[in-house]
Amino acid sequence: MTKKQQTRRIGLIGGMSWRSTALYYERLNKALETELGMHRSFCGDICNLDYAALLSMADASDWKGVEAMLSDAATRLARSGCEVIALTAVTAHRWYQPVCSATTGTVPHILTAAADRLDFLGIRKAGVLGTSLTCGSDFVADYLGRGERKLIFLDNNEQDELDHQIQAVLTASDRIDAGRGTLRRAVASLQFHGAEVVVLACTELPLLLPIDAPGITLLDCVALHIDDICNHILSESHA
Repeated sequence: MTKKQQTRRIGLIGGMSWRSTALYYERLNKALETELGMHRSFCGDICNLDYAALLSMADASDWKGVEAMLSDAATRLARSGCEVIALTAVTAHRWYQPVCSATTGTVPHILTAAADRLDFLGIRKAGVLGTSLTCGSDFVADYLGRGERKLIFLDNNEQDELDHQIQAVLTASDRIDAGRGTLRRAVASLQFHGAEVVVLACTELPLLLPIDAPGITLLDCVALHIDDICNHILSESHA
């Protein structure tokens, strides 16, 4: 008889914000309960960073400081025995390579599974929603825009509205109802400009789901990332 078990310890680099980290915690535990059975939860650690400190560094363009904080978190998780380490924020993947260099473990990239899903669906035009820092990063095009796929982003005014929603509301309060309207408008805009699907490339945006978005598929990067993490920490054994 073949059954799955967790064979590799997971470390989450969280706190960016704690609300999306809580979403990872809940979804990862639910995924393992589904795979392994009732009352099962993941074995691992969470290194919860001070988001205010990271934002202060970002405001000062202290990118080396951000890199050092993320890399240190990866090193500490590796020393605690974590063999798989995950960044729980899309923007933090700007420092994916330094984080990988800080550990000998596996670091599943949050956009790998989303890119694979776009390939599987045969998508030629994909809309991308995330922070302006994420959407302006090379790694988004490297992963989601591979091949000849066209990526569609919001215009400056729409992006400013989404940035405000993410940073001033979703990461700072539980008042998310108004944010659903912002997300619906953003999705509709990308759809109007030709997007066949929309990638939610921000780990706060799934907090707004579900929304009414007829005629278009939304790819939830957190859900896809959780699936990818499970593939790295679970393996089959013969009982």
